[in-house]
Amino acid sequence: MTWTLQVDALDPGGDSVTLRYSLGRYDDPDDNAFDPRINQPGLFRAGLFAGSLISGDRSSYGETTLVNADGGLDHLVDYAVDGRAATLCHGVGDARATALRGTVGRLSFESGSVSVVLRGPLEPLQTPHPQATYTGGNVLPDGLEGVEGDIAGQAKPLLFGEVANATPVTVNTARLIYQVSDRDDCEMTSVYDNGAELSQGAAYASLDALQADAPAAGEWRAYGGYVRLGASPSGTVTVDATTSAPDAGDVFETIAGDRGWRVSADDVADLNTLGAVRVYVTSSTDTLDLLDNLAISVGGYLNVEPDGTLRCRRLEAPTAPVDTLEDYAILDIKRSATGAGENLLPVGRVTINADRIETVQRDVAGSVDDARRARLSQQARQAVVERAETLARHPLAGSLTIDSALASRGSAEQVASDLVAVLGVRRDIVTITARVDDLGAIAVGQCLTVKTPRLGYGVGRVMRVVGYRLDAQKGAIEVNLWG
Repeated sequence: MTWTLQVDALDPGGDSVTLRYSLGRYDDPDDNAFDPRINQPGLFRAGLFAGSLISGDRSSYGETTLVNADGGLDHLVDYAVDGRAATLCHGVGDARATALRGTVGRLSFESGSVSVVLRGPLEPLQTPHPQATYTGGNVLPDGLEGVEGDIAGQAKPLLFGEVANATPVTVNTARLIYQVSDRDDCEMTSVYDNGAELSQGAAYASLDALQADAPAAGEWRAYGGYVRLGASPSGTVTVDATTSAPDAGDVFETIAGDRGWRVSADDVADLNTLGAVRVYVTSSTDTLDLLDNLAISVGGYLNVEPDGTLRCRRLEAPTAPVDTLEDYAILDIKRSATGAGENLLPVGRVTINADRIETVQRDVAGSVDDARRARLSQQARQAVVERAETLARHPLAGSLTIDSALASRGSAEQVASDLVAVLGVRRDIVTITARVDDLGAIAVGQCLTVKTPRLGYGVGRVMRVVGYRLDAQKGAIEVNLWG
């Protein structure tokens, strides 16, 4: 069996090139020669993120070591490889299977060797989401940036989807101007003073008009993410606002698109059926945290396809297996759980906290009616769904609680119902050790049929790949499966 590694790079002159290395001599069908310098094909780990739905590790790739005793790879110090694709394959002759597609982090030079260090595909998203800060440059009464003594250096708020009862940032104290979002697609729907709704005036046509023309007393007027009051408030100012595309799939696509990532159109369409979400960013936050929050909110999981597509899919029972893992290929099999509950049993009760408001208020104006007064006293509303069959069969059945960005309690009930149906029955979590050649290409998220007399899988059990650990040197792979 021959291992090969291809790495995209820029040479010293800035031209795109492909670096090719192999374990043993190898020429591909297009007569591209591979430099036989691989010493250690690598140890790699890949996985999806599903919060508490499925226990597992996110992808964190390793490295491939190349022989450089003769200094024949020293020229690579002038090549740019970071952030570019690397593909590791294995097989005999022209029969090749892709073991891993990853992103290069860097080249590491040591005495007699060069390591191609690969990083987890989502690592670029583990950095703060693009967000401007206030300059503090107001020359009152003019300006929308605050002054040095108040909000200078503070992150400007960002709204994705909707927000309810949020406290906006005061950006101009002289003119009573507030900002709820720094994005262009924000639309103010309601403004409150100490919980009591104010009257809405005509929208401004520009930021200049916003600064030049004050609303009437007791009134508010807005332009984009800015709102101006006509009189000093008696208490806390809060707002409700929305964006032009507030549904879950569109918000996921918007946040990922801000960082240049491609997402699945099918995922966007499916998530949009759940309606609007509320994602309000008021301080520096990693993009990955925002996307993780959305995946958890919809009872789903996050992973990257081999072609680089970012996926956010709702958790479903495994179906449509692409291959069968036969007993002869299984070197070892271990089962660690039969359910997603804290006690590793099936889940009999799912609670989702949704319909979140940003600012909880218990001391509001006397004019606020009882229904709104009660709603303002609670951060979120709960959707609770139980599965009677599970609770009857498993008296110690686990429970699951999710803090969700879903704006609708009805949508939260639907997600809770779907989850308890999937997680309320036996769902094994197993680790199978197999030979790489017997398993072939594998991808996180795909489904396999496991067929072995062990664990009652004699007729075959369809399971989803939630992660794998590849030891290329030994030609072995540990596959984590759920289903």
